[in-house]
Parts: sequence; C-alpha cells; structure tokens
Amino acid sequence: MNRRTSILVVGLLAAALVGVALLAIPGSPVKQDPTLGLDLQGGLEVTLQAVPPPDRELTAEDLDRSVDIMRNRVDKLGVTEPEIRTQGKDQITIQLPGVKDPAAAAEIIGTTAQLELYDLETSLTGPSISIRGEPVENPRLYDLLARVQAQVDEGVSDAYYLVNPKSTRVIGGPFGSRADALRKSDGKVPMGRSLFAVPQDMVVITCGEPAVVCPGGPQGSGVPPDRTYYYLFKFVPGEIPQMTGEDLKLSGTRADFDTSPSGGGLPIVTMEFTGRGADRFEAITSAEYVRGRLRGTPQHFAIVLDREIRTWPQIDYTDSSLAGGIGGGRAQIQGLDSIGEAQDIAIVLQTGALPVKFETLDRTDISATLGKDSLREAWQAAIGGIILVAFFLLLFYRFLGLVAVTGLIVYAAFLYATILLFNVTLTLPGFAGLVLTFGVAADANIVIFERIKEEVRAGKSVRAAISAGYAKGFRTI
Repeated sequence: MNRRTSILVVGLLAAALVGVALLAIPGSPVKQDPTLGLDLQGGLEVTLQAVPPPDRELTAEDLDRSVDIMRNRVDKLGVTEPEIRTQGKDQITIQLPGVKDPAAAAEIIGTTAQLELYDLETSLTGPSISIRGEPVENPRLYDLLARVQAQVDEGVSDAYYLVNPKSTRVIGGPFGSRADALRKSDGKVPMGRSLFAVPQDMVVITCGEPAVVCPGGPQGSGVPPDRTYYYLFKFVPGEIPQMTGEDLKLSGTRADFDTSPSGGGLPIVTMEFTGRGADRFEAITSAEYVRGRLRGTPQHFAIVLDREIRTWPQIDYTDSSLAGGIGGGRAQIQGLDSIGEAQDIAIVLQTGALPVKFETLDRTDISATLGKDSLREAWQAAIGGIILVAFFLLLFYRFLGLVAVTGLIVYAAFLYATILLFNVTLTLPGFAGLVLTFGVAADANIVIFERIKEEVRAGKSVRAAISAGYAKGFRTI
C-alpha cells in the first residue's frame, strides 16, 4: 500500500467516524436512538391459546388470520417493533415493547369483538320483558336463570352455570358444555350445588358500568349502571340478532366527536354499514317506528359488544321523518365516557372479529423501570468487559495492545452505527452477543501478536515479523 492509498484510507476512516459521531451525539440533527427490546424498555408479553367452537376444528388459516388481525390492532396502538408469531399448533405469542398500559393493550388484542345489534323489545324474552313489552332488568343472574330452568331441554344448551341453591348465588360459569361444568367433580354435580343451563335459542346479555344507562326501570325508562344487570335475549343465528359485525363496513368505523348542535362535542363511534347492512338497518328501524306509534312508547336498537349492552338508542316515534327508517347506511355509538373508550371500541371494530376465541395462557408485564435498570446494567457489563479486555491487551502487548484497543474502538463505533442504521432491536441476549464479539476480536489480535513474537524470535526484522504475523495469523483465524 503506497502513501497516497494510506492517506485515502485514513481519510475515509476519519469521515466514517465523524458520521458515527453525528448519529450518536445528543443534539445532532441526524441523531438516532437504538431500538430496545421488551426486556430493556418494558412492555407486555402474552401467550394466547385458540379455543375453537366445539363443532369445528382449528385450522392453520384461523391462526394466520388471527395473527393478521392482532397485528393490525397492535399497529393502531402505535407500538414500535412488535413481535407476533404463532407457537405450536394452537398458540400465538405477542411481544409489545414500550406499551404504557399493558392491561388495556392485552384486552384490545385478545377480545373476540362480537358485535351484535338487536331490535331490543322484540329480542328480549322470558322474565326480561314485561307484559307491556318493556325491558325488565335483573341484578341477580341466579334469579334470572331459576325462572327459566323448566324450559331447558336435557343436554341442549350452550351455557351452563354452577349455582349454590342455599345462598342463591352463581359460583361458576358460563361453561360451554355440561361436561366442562362438571369436569372438576368427575362428571357429577357437587354436593350442595345445582347446575343451571340457559334454554336453547337464548343467551344471557349483561349491562353495566361501560353503559350510560341500562334497559329497564319504571315504564322502561332505564336504570343507572351502578351494578351489572342481566337479560335473556332470543338467539336464532341468521334471524336474531337482527344484525352483526358482518353488516358493518370496517373502513367507515372510527372514533370521533359529536359536533351536532345537540351533541355537545361528546365522544362517539361512527359506524358505516355495508349495502346489505344498510338495507336491514333501515327496515328494522322502520318497523320500530311503526311499533312505537302503535304502542305509544319509544322502541330501541341495542348495540351489544361481546354480549354486553353498550348503548340502546331509541327510535323516536313522534318524528315523522323516521317513518321509513334510518337510511344512509350510517349510525353512531353514543354515551361513551371518554375519547379513549371510543378509540378502544373503534380499534376492535376496525380490525374485525377474531375467527376463534382466545384464552390467555401466560402474561408478563415488564415495567419501564425494570427495563431501564436492565439497560443500565447491560451497558455497565458491556463497558466493564471492554475495559478488562483493553487492560489485558495493554498490559501484555504494550504498543501492539494500543493498536488493538484502537481497532476495537473503531470496531465498536461501526458496530453501533450498523445497529442504528439497520434498526436492529437490542435485547439483553443481544448485548451479551455484542460483548462476545469484542472478545472474539481481541482473541484474533492475540493470535496475530503471538505469531509476530514467534517471527521476531526466529530472527526476522520487526517489519517482516509484523507482515508475516498478520498473514499467518489470518490463516489461523
């Protein structure tokens, strides 16, 4: 290598080091921060297990679609560098670094988002509807189920509950089958317990704190959601509920504020229906208007999310403009407490329903404080290891050791720049790997230096010994 070439190499090296410094120095216009993994910045790790319906098997397509839906939900949470992957034949593992509210994130990711829309007064059944056709709330699930047990056909139900007749309380459930309900008691009803079932073609739907008001009360005017209320709804797939999430156009669903004169700027979720859904919604609301005119009382359209009534807007039978129903293919979920609640509902609705139900097998919340402690300790370990390696090289090889330490510093700078430029996610194992590469680099220098010593002892000049040492050392490495 001639002098000009040497100067060019040194100049390029210096320019590269300046570039690395600009990437790392605070205040630099091109400064970048490394991407930290879950164990270094805190966050959420959860493992979900798919639970398919009893009448069909879980498929690989179900898992793949679930991963896509969960990834869409995570993207809308604004999480950087999430990791979502299948594990085994029926599990999904999710890692969300930097999540500020792990509990809320876990709920959004795993919810089945079962959206149902009921014509309230015609869908309520049994003890949940009065003779006058008004909703009747029940604050006790035991009392509600006890009144319909005579209608249960043996072995025909989708929901079972273990109850204590003495205390008149529900102590377990819902279970998907009688066998599931009695699994812990060897298939027999435990002593002092009874098994209640929901009659066929019925479901239990609740209303509580998330709602502003719940169906029921005097003349069906509503009751405050200061507790959980229970209702029995008819459930005939294809007929009741009258509409589902499949009738919703997901692209038209979003969180917003009600800017109408009577809206008061309160948070809402706007929904847009498909062509089929718009027609059904218009027909149902038209029927409710006519029924309200005949009965002289408003009729309601219950919006139910995951078997929980979120809101039940009324159709004003005194407004003649509603005689033909609500057209235009749009609707709103109102009565929400905050824009955060509206955004959570919108996220779930925008990304669609999961094809199967998921249960949480394992969940780990790593606090940001713990992540910072891990990061600090990782840096201390890495720097400590490099200092020890440098001390060893300087102590045993002196000038050659100084050359090696300088090379390690340049190597470290370029490695850090590579991590920043290629957006490599740093984890604790990754830090251990980085320290190991410094050890390997130092070991390579030691091999070369020992070859140089051997060449000098063989009588060669220093220049010849260095040339031969590097040549033979590289072959060994």
